[in-house]
Amino acid sequence: MLNHISIAVNDTENVANVIAELWGGYAFPFPVSEKSWIVFANDGIGTAVEVTPADTIMVPGEGFPREEGFDITTPTEEYESKFVRTNDAPAYVATHMNINSKLSVAEIKKIADREGWRCFIANRGEGLFQLVEFWVEDRFLIEVMTPEMTERYIQVMQPEGYAAWVGVELPKKETQLELAA
Repeated sequence: MLNHISIAVNDTENVANVIAELWGGYAFPFPVSEKSWIVFANDGIGTAVEVTPADTIMVPGEGFPREEGFDITTPTEEYESKFVRTNDAPAYVATHMNINSKLSVAEIKKIADREGWRCFIANRGEGLFQLVEFWVEDRFLIEVMTPEMTERYIQVMQPEGYAAWVGVELPKKETQLELAA
């Protein structure tokens, strides 16, 4: 299960609201990072997307909190990763996400048309599965799947099926006991 992901865009509020529309979810300001928003899928398991400005990066903190007596109330903010604004914003990134939507292809395309963004049905892996390439601001890819597309994806994207598709043996899964030996 993917809990959340951060994406970088130009118009954070608009993109957050569009993702909320695709998901049937909710968009809220995200005060952890300046001008950022967070979108909840409203799926009962907390799935979310943090939408940050394109010129925002994440950097690691420094040092470590004390280990003695560490529990959920131990302050760690000074050691945590930070969102930092930069002067560089790449036009494109390799990061993308694949989401499920209850909307039809026509409804998804209508949203993209309204926003003026590139959008089309793509066939992945020579008939493996389909998805809608939904290019947010024509710079960030969200692969959107209708319920029917999601059903097919779940059928074929299992470790055994994928290994067969790429022509390799399923790797042996080591257990904790084997690793400890």
